[in-house]
Amino acid sequence: MERKKIIKQKEVTDFWEKEVCGTRFVKKNSDSTNHEQIRDSRYRVEPYIKEFAFEFPDRNIADKKVLEIGVGAGTDFIEFLKRDAICSGIDATESAIKETRRNIDCAFQENNYRLEYLDKVNAEKLPFDNNYFDIVYSYGVLHHAKNTMTCLSEAIRVLKPGGKIKIMVYSDFSATGIMLWILYGLTKFKIFASQEKIIFNFLESPGTKCYSNKELKKILEGFSLENVVLKKFAGTGDLLLMPPSKKYKGNLIYKIAKKVYPRFFIRKFQNSFGLALTAQARKSFKD
Repeated sequence: MERKKIIKQKEVTDFWEKEVCGTRFVKKNSDSTNHEQIRDSRYRVEPYIKEFAFEFPDRNIADKKVLEIGVGAGTDFIEFLKRDAICSGIDATESAIKETRRNIDCAFQENNYRLEYLDKVNAEKLPFDNNYFDIVYSYGVLHHAKNTMTCLSEAIRVLKPGGKIKIMVYSDFSATGIMLWILYGLTKFKIFASQEKIIFNFLESPGTKCYSNKELKKILEGFSLENVVLKKFAGTGDLLLMPPSKKYKGNLIYKIAKKVYPRFFIRKFQNSFGLALTAQARKSFKD
């Protein structure tokens, strides 16, 4: 069994305080606002997010109470507000809360939105009553938490019976994982290192987790969630479409890889090679 380094939540929080997720797409010399740039790049490169986040059986989330765990730059959060949902949002970092508030101000000329709560909060202990929300949404966040299962338990606690939970976590096999394995496994002569271990150590904040379809389904059903639907999608990392981090800026291999990268193939077979493992389920009425 592979041993993993014990990660402190402060290490994770400090990482994301330095760079709010999505803000790497912002160009300072653009006429567009930060919010517009982040929104347009997000939904252009990862168009599946809009359907996953906002499509519901009756195509209407007006008057629904929505909680987003990990608002980041507030892109999806603002789209919930625009659909007249009653929104609450939390994030582990102060920088994300400030960025989201700025972007809300840019997106709305008047206070014609229904914001109930927005603050820095540890998702392990949510400040909401049991059975309060119609929808709990968290995209690319829970796998970064030190105690992911505690966060998930809290998310389900505040969800109403019959309510919908929608989350995205990382898959344990992906194009991103293969690239990281080449960098930190193959070239380091650690050919038997798993993608799970490499993602834990080298993808984004320290201690990032990933899951197989079977494992995630078992976890969600273990929390008595029903109608679990899983899908995988190729994201910006899988497609090498995200601006490079400081670690890879100016890297010649990275520049060459971006030009010859087989994006069509990855998109076509994203159900196998996608890093984004989405899950939606319903909370049972029996609880």
